[in-house]
Amino acid sequence: MNLSTHNKININAGMSSMTDLVFLLLIFFIIISTLVSNGVNVDLPQSKGTTSVTSNLTVSIQADGSYHLNGDTRPINRADLEPKLKAEMEKLSEKVLYLQVDQSVPTGQTVEMIGLAKANSWKVMLGANPKK
Repeated sequence: MNLSTHNKININAGMSSMTDLVFLLLIFFIIISTLVSNGVNVDLPQSKGTTSVTSNLTVSIQADGSYHLNGDTRPINRADLEPKLKAEMEKLSEKVLYLQVDQSVPTGQTVEMIGLAKANSWKVMLGANPKK
């Protein structure tokens, strides 16, 4: 007695459409990757007047890389900046560091100042350099 069935279900699916889809996605990502640039130019805003922030501690980083505290014309060494900031922050009720960074300053210096503020649990505000 022969009990085998001749109506077996074919489970194999056609892979040609999936192969076409993968090939098209590959072409799409190759074309898009050639159009991506390595960086984005960011234009910092310029202020038209003076700032009204008086209770915050202001650190400005000039184009030559010098640090200035609260609008002082004398530059401060980077090694002396952190102790002076901590001493000045102790006097303030709201501990906010206001950064004024020139647009030609490398981003690393700005990130370093933000990291210093975060390490000391200070708030950070970024601002524009006033026009001279």
